Amino acid sequence: MAEITFRKLPRDTLTDQVIHEIRRMILSGQLQPGEMLPTQPELARQLGVGVATVRRAIAALCAVGLLDSQPGRGTTVNPDGLAVLQASALLAGPLDPIHTTAVYEARQIIEIPLTQLAAQRATPEELEEIRRALEDMEAAIDDDAAFTAADLRFHYGVARASHNDLLAQFYQVSRSLLSEVIEKVVSLRGIKEDALRLQWETYEAIAMHDPERAGAAASAQLQQVLDLLKRAGYVRSLD
Repeated sequence: MAEITFRKLPRDTLTDQVIHEIRRMILSGQLQPGEMLPTQPELARQLGVGVATVRRAIAALCAVGLLDSQPGRGTTVNPDGLAVLQASALLAGPLDPIHTTAVYEARQIIEIPLTQLAAQRATPEELEEIRRALEDMEAAIDDDAAFTAADLRFHYGVARASHNDLLAQFYQVSRSLLSEVIEKVVSLRGIKEDALRLQWETYEAIAMHDPERAGAAASAQLQQVLDLLKRAGYVRSLD
């Protein structure tokens, strides 16, 4: 197998630039489904960034299903991730209120039943994964990039716990289409604290295997996001 070579990025690059570069290589076919990425230190060296930046980028890409990282086994391209990425590229549109509203409506349709299925089907291992993501969000309350990456892990953990691969892929696409908007507004005062409170409520309902309560908690989360996006001018009224 030919050696993978990444383009060196400017030294002041941010996590989202590393994410963009890895996404580009997956979409272009330079990284194939199932292919192993270099180690994080090697990837950091090739890109000209810090290991912590690479770690956050990989966590975010794992959260949306493009990469799969296992302790002791390294990071690989998720075989199903290319389909998610291609669908995201196909559906992506301008960041205007009409497009964002359409994406948000799709997310409403998907996320509540997905969370209810997770409450019915989540395994102890999946519950632990979701809980760890929440703990990482708490630890990253002052770091917007790390908080967003852990938030993605939480939501994708819930999606995987539904044990419905098709719904989970639809969710990944809708979430990735809103990711740029969410990154822009996550720094608003009180947003992260409110998100954590609602997500702990969702986790507790899933852990208690209570679909009705889990669906209500997911609905409250979605309403919080909607209010946030309306305030920032990213969506129109859904009435």
